[in-house]
Amino acid sequence: MEDNQKVDKAIELLQGQVDKLLAKDFDLKAWKNHTILILSRLFGEADPKISQIQKLDFEFNSWALRDASGNESYEAGRKRIGRETLEAAIAELQLFGLPVEKKQEQQATLCGEITSLIFDELKGSDVKRIHEILQSGGSKEEKARRLREVLEALDEKSMRQVLAGILMVSK
Repeated sequence: MEDNQKVDKAIELLQGQVDKLLAKDFDLKAWKNHTILILSRLFGEADPKISQIQKLDFEFNSWALRDASGNESYEAGRKRIGRETLEAAIAELQLFGLPVEKKQEQQATLCGEITSLIFDELKGSDVKRIHEILQSGGSKEEKARRLREVLEALDEKSMRQVLAGILMVSK
């Protein structure tokens, strides 16, 4: 999935959480848990928006009632804070896209999948040679030259399978 599609999906998820704030059968605990999971996945567990959501509680003790402003109920104030927090997250995604760390994680996952696919298609001796080359202390140019030699020795069928697999992993 392309970055723009991922951003759109993330915004859609967050907007769904905003919409749930208006539900008649609103359950704060369930909403908070779901929202925290989404924000953690999108922005990382240390993101300040998560701690903002974690702080939201509907307290109906005398202090909470005394602190509520006359213009909105305590519950409405908590929902407003939740909505504003999610709207800030949506604006951040619209402006900046996914956080760089998430993109790096996605790239690492993709690289891992491609590497795994290549190793699945190669003979054990070829895999061993590639590992040795990658672990060697040579320059990038030297490693690339030695890797090309290993790949040139592959038969055409194996090479086609590897290339087809790589193209399928990226979809």
